[in-house]
Amino acid sequence: MPVQAAQWTEFLSCPICYNEFDENVHKPISLGCSHTVCKTCLNKLHRKACPFDQTAINTDIDVLPVNFALLQLVGAQVPDHQSIKLSNLGENKHYEVAKKCVEDLALYLKPLSGGKGVASLNQSALSRPMQRKLVTLVNCQLVEEEGRVRAMRAARSLGERTVTELILQHQNPQQLSANLWAAVRARGCQFLGPGKIDHYLAFLISCQD
Repeated sequence: MPVQAAQWTEFLSCPICYNEFDENVHKPISLGCSHTVCKTCLNKLHRKACPFDQTAINTDIDVLPVNFALLQLVGAQVPDHQSIKLSNLGENKHYEVAKKCVEDLALYLKPLSGGKGVASLNQSALSRPMQRKLVTLVNCQLVEEEGRVRAMRAARSLGERTVTELILQHQNPQQLSANLWAAVRARGCQFLGPGKIDHYLAFLISCQD
């Protein structure tokens, strides 16, 4: 029976044993389905499948890489390198580059780090939607094909949200309201009056707080 997943803000601890991730006993291992569990709990699974969505684990658990991006957020000692064997040298090179990018982006979550594996949401320059999308990307696993596909989707979603927030920050509310109203009218949505558009605009702006 699937286990209920933890809240996304609790990404610094194992959602099964609730221990904060570390570099010794509770190493964070991200699965192809983007759920992350400590290695100790993974080794205790009765069947080789994710305990949350029952997705099959096709790679040997001992081969799956430790999530260094999460380790650095809990202040653990992060090794300089871990050996990952992919199908060819080119894949290894791309893997290392992608992994480094994710680890660098994860540092934007550093101010969120709170006690007992729970993130504090009040100390980051990132909006809540940006935080959530970045957490999704950090939990992606880049060794298996499914994990790489999920990482690409998460990166694209994060990029689109970044562009949206940049537009919101660099347009004054009056101009943004006028542009939104013009776009709605151009699509033939005449049932929305200016008042409702302004309320929708206020909602969009509040999402970045």
